[in-house]
Amino acid sequence: MRKRISIIAPAYNEESNLPRLYERVTAIFAEKLPAYDYEVLILDNCSEDRTRETALALTAKDERWKYLRYSRNFGFDASITAGLDHAGGDAVVTLLSDLQDPPAYIPEMVKQWEAGAEIVNGVVRERNDGNWLKSLGAKLSYWLIYHLSETRITPGATEYRLLDRKVVEALRRLREPDRYLRGLVNWVGFRREFIPYDRAPRAEGESSAGLIFCIRYALNAIICFSAKPLQLATYFGLTITVGSLLLALAYLGIYFLRPDFATLPPPGISTLVLLILFGIGMQSFFLGLIGTYLSRVYDQGKNRMLYIVAERHGFDATGADPAEADG
Repeated sequence: MRKRISIIAPAYNEESNLPRLYERVTAIFAEKLPAYDYEVLILDNCSEDRTRETALALTAKDERWKYLRYSRNFGFDASITAGLDHAGGDAVVTLLSDLQDPPAYIPEMVKQWEAGAEIVNGVVRERNDGNWLKSLGAKLSYWLIYHLSETRITPGATEYRLLDRKVVEALRRLREPDRYLRGLVNWVGFRREFIPYDRAPRAEGESSAGLIFCIRYALNAIICFSAKPLQLATYFGLTITVGSLLLALAYLGIYFLRPDFATLPPPGISTLVLLILFGIGMQSFFLGLIGTYLSRVYDQGKNRMLYIVAERHGFDATGADPAEADG
């Protein structure tokens, strides 16, 4: 029986890139992977351009192409989760529609999968984003995640990966609302291999992932997979407490050794004010950090769906309702 490869392609405002995606994926399977069946799922996170119309034209042209559109923008990780829920292949490849991750590496991923790898992950060597702020944000994000997260993620690892069906089924059982899929993929384990590649410049359109997005993405990853920020808050508070006690002892010693100390004009008022403000600021920061963790517990208790599908084209009549209900 022929094996089937599912390609899930998140798309947000990618009307100009979808035709290129169709050409390149079709050519790869015709020339390099003719022994495999395949399907492509375009995951439209409520695009504001003509992505919908372009995708529907592709589904009408080729029955192997399918289309999902959500009721609103549920975020990148929820979009990929929906793709995993709806993909039916023996292996699933995540391929972003902007084509910065070259589809030409799919045959190599399949080769390593057939050799026994259950996860084949792309790792970026060089970024050709044309935006030094975005590159800086990505490097800073990987550094923060690697040093603060309890789930060690390979630096440079991206969402461009192949997952075996057993890995997909394991990930589908993880339904926490605050998601970081790169961390979840590492958490589930399984045998993995890596493929290094250079990220291509974006051909059309503009990326929505800037410096702020990268930093927020890193903070979400750290909070999802680590309690280290709370531990750092504890250590910081302990350090401040011990330092305050030592300063109090020093003050008492000076007071008794120099009786005239209490009558001297108080120097360093500005320093004291700055230290007090610093302490208030740090308390507010750590209270906010604790509040972030608590809010995630609160959100998880609501048990809401991760996504809501508004449109579905190219699927069988009974194809994905259970997945949507579980979403």
